[in-house]
Amino acid sequence: MSSAQQPAGQAGAPGGQSAPGVPPGVPAAVSPKPDLYRSPVAPVVWWVWAAFALANLVDIAVQGRDHFAAQIATVLVLITGVAYVAAFRPRVLADDAGITIKNPLRDHQVPWACVERVDLGYSLQVHCSCPDGAGVDGAVKAKRLDAWAVNSPRRSRLRAEMRAARRPGRTAARQPAGYGRMPEEARQAMARTDAENIVTALRQRASSQAGASDGVSVRPVASWNWLAVAALVVPALLVAAVALA
Repeated sequence: MSSAQQPAGQAGAPGGQSAPGVPPGVPAAVSPKPDLYRSPVAPVVWWVWAAFALANLVDIAVQGRDHFAAQIATVLVLITGVAYVAAFRPRVLADDAGITIKNPLRDHQVPWACVERVDLGYSLQVHCSCPDGAGVDGAVKAKRLDAWAVNSPRRSRLRAEMRAARRPGRTAARQPAGYGRMPEEARQAMARTDAENIVTALRQRASSQAGASDGVSVRPVASWNWLAVAALVVPALLVAAVALA
């Protein structure tokens, strides 16, 4: 999957200020749209495949009447389930309550009070702590959560490092018009990968939300997404049933 990630929705500004598009006087906490981070390529892959699979299933329904057609149909449904789970579902949401990580089959809700730090390996990593000493789900102690939706391949990181290491004189002619008049923060953002910019945004939000829990003991919560599980298990059972028929 491509490493190009970008926010696809903006929540209210920290500190209770109204976000753009939110009527004056409405607190940011009630904004219906949290910040959404994911690969922009992933939903495109999903919708292209969904259109392809639907067209083929309609064709099979019209023309196919044999066992082989049934096998092809069930395989298409299975691949559609895999595409939904692996490409469309993964995302990272950030709002005033905390970070929600939606991985292919599992969801993790991490309150800001539990977030120790956010960094980047091959994917976004949220390091969390549990004030009561319990682990995620109250059973297994988990200190690091990986987000599939935001990934940073080694090649992308190397390209970013090479761009940052270039001398300003060599790159001045290649910069967009007005680059020299940009704020330093904007120039630094252009030199980073999209995944690094996402990490920076989450770090800033975690810092702004520090102490928001007022000492309340909270901990991360993890749960299975049963719709995602069904999207894999049900088509797999159909494939097996048709193959054995």
